[in-house]
Amino acid sequence: MPEGREERRRRFFRTAARLVAFMAAVASLACSRERAARSEGAAAVLRVGVAGLSSSNPGSGLRQLAQILSIEGLARVGEDGRPEPTLAETWTSPNNGRSYLVRLKSGVKFHDGTPLTPEIVAGVLPVSMRQTFGPVADDVEQVKAVDANTIEITFRRPSPLLFEAIEAGIRKPGSSVGTGPFVAVPNSTSELRANPDYYAGQPRIHEIHVETFPAVRTAWAKMLRNDLDMLWEVGPDALSSLEHSAKVAVFTFTRHYQYVVALNTQAAALRSPAVRRALNLAIDRPKLVADALNGHGVPSWGPVAPRHWALESSAQENHSYDPGQAAQLLGARTGKRASTRFTLLIASDAVYERIALELKRQLEAVGIEIDVEAVSQDQTFDRLQHGRYDAVLIDAISGPSLLRPYGIWHSRMPGNSGMFGNRAVDEAFDRVREAETESAYRTAIGNLVRVFWDDPPAVFLAWSVRARAISTRFDVPSEEGRDVLSTLRLWKPSAVQQRASRN
Repeated sequence: MPEGREERRRRFFRTAARLVAFMAAVASLACSRERAARSEGAAAVLRVGVAGLSSSNPGSGLRQLAQILSIEGLARVGEDGRPEPTLAETWTSPNNGRSYLVRLKSGVKFHDGTPLTPEIVAGVLPVSMRQTFGPVADDVEQVKAVDANTIEITFRRPSPLLFEAIEAGIRKPGSSVGTGPFVAVPNSTSELRANPDYYAGQPRIHEIHVETFPAVRTAWAKMLRNDLDMLWEVGPDALSSLEHSAKVAVFTFTRHYQYVVALNTQAAALRSPAVRRALNLAIDRPKLVADALNGHGVPSWGPVAPRHWALESSAQENHSYDPGQAAQLLGARTGKRASTRFTLLIASDAVYERIALELKRQLEAVGIEIDVEAVSQDQTFDRLQHGRYDAVLIDAISGPSLLRPYGIWHSRMPGNSGMFGNRAVDEAFDRVREAETESAYRTAIGNLVRVFWDDPPAVFLAWSVRARAISTRFDVPSEEGRDVLSTLRLWKPSAVQQRASRN
């Protein structure tokens, strides 16, 4: 009997020990999961540093970020200049481009829960096109709802250029509410939140917090301390100086903007097309990119994006660096006294100053002398509006759609802020706008490139290269040739970060 009681006592203690161990394991697992959840929740907040820009500036900072992430169009324009479906599911043209039947994606809602319907799109699309592309919208004859999922867009004539305008953003009537994956927080100048009802799935990043800094180096130092997750945009000055870090991945991309010297064709020194052609021939663009942009740029010779589907490779074959021909056009010899002199307006910025210095050096070699004048943004705008300038260095949007340069260089477009261009340029753009087939469109673009070279309203220098610096705490998918920001809704806390939090 005593032996039996002892055995039962031993079995009881063994069972109790197993139970205690099991409960401890369960508690440990729960704690690990709680820690992992806390860590993933923290990682799902993206802290963005914007350097040297104001969040109140419509072209930069939070507003630009909010625009990109909260407003969508029926399509986005790909790097080759062709529209790609966004809010549209598909489209067809039953009459060779005169009209398009656009089928909308199902389940799309505005941020306030209002369903996106063909009737709403038909009502707001013409207005949005006009706000974005100005008089081009006059060529839209009608937009109407056809059925529960489809709209019909009818143009006054077929035109590959006009169809690119369907990228115009769609907002709910009478508001700024969009359909995108993120929502700007009301009354906040620094926060966006994930759209829980986004038709393509809720983003894994729950919140985006934006903080502004006076300089990239300041934001970079904070990022290395893990107090930031992303640098919004790193320019050529800072890109070369960023220290390598295993904690940060740098994604470079070529912007749809290029550095351009816009010329006042009515200024006495630049009225002659020969002088303006000489300017184009006298610039060694690869050297300018290397010396003034620290190698972070792509040489440019015209207004059309280099990957545009309608730009023939032969269109730019004769556009090269030829200082001898430039000097011949000017009727001067290298090293002689300058025969042409003009003033170049620039912004008070280190990159613009370096570009201007390199231009000055190269042009002096062919007998052209430039006086560089740094002016404020307000002064620049005033002088451009009144034609009181010879030339100005600008950062001009030029792609991927040809509607962008059309809006800057055609004299009747509201985006032409400095009376840029000339009659020949207007006529060349009109031919592009009126081209009804893809073959005619290619021919018209080839003619446009020639006009910009033969009677140039500008000297195109280089497409600018920028970078996004992003913490490796995030898995960041990328698309070939695109700014990595285009995939932000797919970013997620990295598996490495989550595994580390469980150990």
